[in-house]
Amino acid sequence: MFHANASNGASLLCLTMAVTSTTIQARNVATQIIYDFDRCSGLADWVVFGKRYVCTIDSVATLPKDIHEIMLSLDQKYREGEYRDAEDPERKLQPGEAALTKEQVRGLLFVSKFYPANPLPGE
Repeated sequence: MFHANASNGASLLCLTMAVTSTTIQARNVATQIIYDFDRCSGLADWVVFGKRYVCTIDSVATLPKDIHEIMLSLDQKYREGEYRDAEDPERKLQPGEAALTKEQVRGLLFVSKFYPANPLPGE
């Protein structure tokens, strides 16, 4: 897991999916968008509604084990939501479906402070 920021100010908590000699493929935990980061520059493009944003890896600090597990639970929650939406694009959220657990809130608050406090050298 690592953190990146986008040129539009978005904060991207990324889960590494694959690494090649040139690319780090990662999925945004919250949005499930997949980015291909250049391994040399740490940059990835993100195009939304025809507008291009540059995403930059800004921290690769290792999360504490408990926080890492919480972030994985969030990734699973959002990934399962994507699957349900793909199966039924007209479906309505069930009461409480989008609610975060206390642990998930704790984890998000932690990473919101942790990654800015642990930038890549030179950032």
